[in-house]
Amino acid sequence: MTKTELRKYYLNQRKKLAPQKVNTQSTAIQLKLIELLKDTPPAYLHVFLPIVKNNEIDTWQVIQHIWHNMPQTQVVTSVTDFKHKVMRNYLLTPDTVLIENSWGIAEPQEGTPVADTLIDWVVVPLLCFDKHGYRVGYGGGFYDRFLARCTPQTKKTGVSLFSPVALISDTDQYDIPLSHCITPTETYIF
Repeated sequence: MTKTELRKYYLNQRKKLAPQKVNTQSTAIQLKLIELLKDTPPAYLHVFLPIVKNNEIDTWQVIQHIWHNMPQTQVVTSVTDFKHKVMRNYLLTPDTVLIENSWGIAEPQEGTPVADTLIDWVVVPLLCFDKHGYRVGYGGGFYDRFLARCTPQTKKTGVSLFSPVALISDTDQYDIPLSHCITPTETYIF
């Protein structure tokens, strides 16, 4: 299937999920991610903040765990610049003031900027992924542009409520593959 077909299908599938199921699956994914991070703690971990109305995976348990148990790791999140189609990254601390943008994404009101090349691990949102590590997001290309500016060594871990599809048929040179993807039941390594 194409990205457009998969995007439509998985947006619909995710909307059908009951909030309790999303919470249960988010917890399972977050616990797997915490275990993965313990093996090789990053210096800078980029984490997306969930759009609750879209039934996105809740990443706050991971963020809280890092703040309380991994002092060597700095948490980073983004502010989306829709005009220039880029994400600008900032430290996320317990004191960061967040405001919701027009898409329902909580973003730092202000903060300490972090260069893309400093980020050594990114938790990537997605709607679905395939068995080759490619993903389908909302279609804006923000994460692919961001990941292209990170170093080749940056780990890219997707989190998905669903198992992989066999193949996304229309990937191109701008699509950046994941290094891992975590579902409620399995961790895939590419």
